[in-house]
Amino acid sequence: MKHLVATDELREQAALYALGALELAEAHEMESHLSEGCHICLAELDGFAGTVAALALSVAEQQPPAGTRGKLLSKLNVGHRHEAAASLPRFLSIHGNEGEWLDVGDGVRMKLLHMDNATGLVTSIVRMPPGASLPRHRHRGLEQFFILEGDCYVHGEKLGPGDYHWAETGSVHEDTYTIDGTTFLLVAPEGYEVLEAR
Repeated sequence: MKHLVATDELREQAALYALGALELAEAHEMESHLSEGCHICLAELDGFAGTVAALALSVAEQQPPAGTRGKLLSKLNVGHRHEAAASLPRFLSIHGNEGEWLDVGDGVRMKLLHMDNATGLVTSIVRMPPGASLPRHRHRGLEQFFILEGDCYVHGEKLGPGDYHWAETGSVHEDTYTIDGTTFLLVAPEGYEVLEAR
């Protein structure tokens, strides 16, 4: 069935599909629907696809310390490569009903999806109930988030499903709150510096 208008639920499904976060059955259902030529869904997905692609490109490039390449290559031999390949997981999926939701204060909950030990970046899903707010805080590194559902007011701007926001290292969010509740994908260093309210 083709859609006539874009609803919040449709936008959420398109965003989750673009992020690769739908369960397998839901992803197949979405692909089947898209193959029917629903212009509304294709347009929504097209909008999200660009944002998702930009997420990967928004992280600043880092140069490894001098000599790192040589040290790494000297440690890699055929035996080590096979051993390492056998011991590391090649893929990981976390379904919507999996993972642990942690209470981080004032009803705000967070589900950790991935922690990159090399960069210190943490990928997680954050849920804020209606009326919740975060304290005034300074960022310890580049923070990025992508709104999946609801409303989120940050730095004087209202964001909704499909909207993306980033804050550079050292920047301060004076206010971050929601009126009707929100869920967003967050990529940021673990924790932030809580500042006194003005």
